[in-house]
Parts: sequence; structure tokens; C-alpha cells
Amino acid sequence: MNHQKRLHDELTQVKSNILVMLSKSPHPAHQGLITTLKHTANNEWLDLAAKRLGPEYANLINRMTMLEAAVSQIDIGQYGYCCDCEEKIATALLQKDPATQRCTKCAIKRTSN
Repeated sequence: MNHQKRLHDELTQVKSNILVMLSKSPHPAHQGLITTLKHTANNEWLDLAAKRLGPEYANLINRMTMLEAAVSQIDIGQYGYCCDCEEKIATALLQKDPATQRCTKCAIKRTSN
């Protein structure tokens, strides 16, 4: 169970999906954006994509945001802890989705509000 590898692999896949969607777009601006994104550093990719892409990319951008947050948590030693209550997140939840940010209790609380 290497969560870091799974996170990085999925980040790569989401970026690829965005680039494929852009390549199928008839808009000239999208073709220019492909070139820009391909030459953008990883730490700036999400910000640029979020600013320049329309609502049809929202699900991919949201997922990328979650993945980036999880990678950042690994970097600072907070991965696997709930972002609300700071309790450990169940291993089964992290295995199901390594970008999980909340324990079961806090996730339920958040969706019921």
C-alpha cells in the first residue's frame, strides 16, 4: 500500500485527461494552453489550469486539488490525519481513496450540514 505512488500516478492521469480534453477542443486558445501547461512546473500546474479552464473541467480540477492536498500532507508529515478533527483516518478509507481528507465521523458530519 504505497499511497504516495498512487497519488502521484493519479495526478499524472488527471493531467493527461485534461490535456486530451483540450486537444479535442476546437478553440484556438485551448491549443495554446496545451503548450503552456506542458511547459509549466508541477507546483504551478493546478493554479494555471484552474484559472484558465471552464466549468467542463471542474471535476478534474477538484480531484487534482484533493490529490495535491494529500501530497502536501505527506510532505509535512500530516498524511492520514483528518483535516477537521486531526484523528487518524481509517486505513480502509485511505486504501479506497488515498486522497481522503476526513475520518468517517467528520465526513458524515460535513455531508449532513
